[in-house]
Amino acid sequence: MNSIAMKALPIMFLLLSLTGCWDSRELTEFGFIMGISLDQTEEGSIEINAQSYSPTQTTGGMGEGEKQAYTNIKTINESVFDGVRDINRYLGRLPRWSHMRVILIGEEFAKEHDIGEILDFFNRNEDVRLTTLVIVTNGKAADYLTIKPFIERTVSQQLLTIIESSTKYAGKTIKTSMLDIDLQLKSKAKTALIPYFKMNEEQPKAPYSSGLAIISKGKMAELLEPRDVQEVLMLINKFKSGLIEFPCLDDGSQEASKMEALETSLIKTKITPKFTMKPPTIHMLTKIEGTIGELSCTTITNVGEEKKLEDHIKKIIEEKIESVIERMQEEKVDVLGIGNKLYQQDPALWKKWEKEWDDIFADIQFIIDVEVIIRSTGMPIGEKVTGE
Repeated sequence: MNSIAMKALPIMFLLLSLTGCWDSRELTEFGFIMGISLDQTEEGSIEINAQSYSPTQTTGGMGEGEKQAYTNIKTINESVFDGVRDINRYLGRLPRWSHMRVILIGEEFAKEHDIGEILDFFNRNEDVRLTTLVIVTNGKAADYLTIKPFIERTVSQQLLTIIESSTKYAGKTIKTSMLDIDLQLKSKAKTALIPYFKMNEEQPKAPYSSGLAIISKGKMAELLEPRDVQEVLMLINKFKSGLIEFPCLDDGSQEASKMEALETSLIKTKITPKFTMKPPTIHMLTKIEGTIGELSCTTITNVGEEKKLEDHIKKIIEEKIESVIERMQEEKVDVLGIGNKLYQQDPALWKKWEKEWDDIFADIQFIIDVEVIIRSTGMPIGEKVTGE
């Protein structure tokens, strides 16, 4: 009898350790939030629009009469915390944030509020994934949640896929998550880059990436125009792949105004700072490898012509990089994170320069060097198809 009791005792302890289902919740009790927008009202309050997924509906190639797969809920409060809590009043379910894809922030809101502080609620919510992407919008952010998606079930999911594909294949934007923003704004440079979106007003309406919002000391300071995005992504080693367009060699012909393209396979930038020099000097070496994506006026039939084209592309990119850096220095925004490198290299010198860093950054001398290697012309012969 004692033997049986001794054998049963471990089993009893195991049974007691099982959690059971006393605190379980059914899926029907939750409202799954796919995206959220933050705007500023005329009175200065915070307008929040939350997009809740409706799993019983269908969309994406919807037939006539079918309903959309989401519901947008609007609240207006004095804080993000109160606004989010009020979602329950309209949704009738407990908001679930684990499936949230994007946080949209209106441009006016981004210029008036500290984004780091605004995102504080979501950072503290254990249900929110820190990989949730953040977007700054031209105009009211709430308007983007009303767009009918082309393929995805919700526009929140569509915005996510636009950023992912544009980052991976086009080099037109950058993925910026809540975690990225938190780390960048807490760095010494206190500067972050967030995708900036506009809306095509033609029917059907469509959101698209159009530059990067530069966040300095918490607020949106400047807009990096689409024409400058590629060069900045090259310098911060965030350019995945894409096409680099360049004009034809100016030989006096009418074809000099045409554009050609290099499809990149590798872009890597090495930054070598020399802060002890007067003025401080930064050498930036960018190595670019790729294949010809399009030729409209150039012929490559030998090594000499290939080298000539490489030098031409090198010159064009160096000029663009110099122009972008010059504008950043004029605005005194350290997008490249040079201040972070100074802190890592010489913490004592950073402590000395920290309060005047914006002015010091504006006076730094940048030495730009670009190396271009054409791995293939993309054709058996390096000629344009219509060439004679």
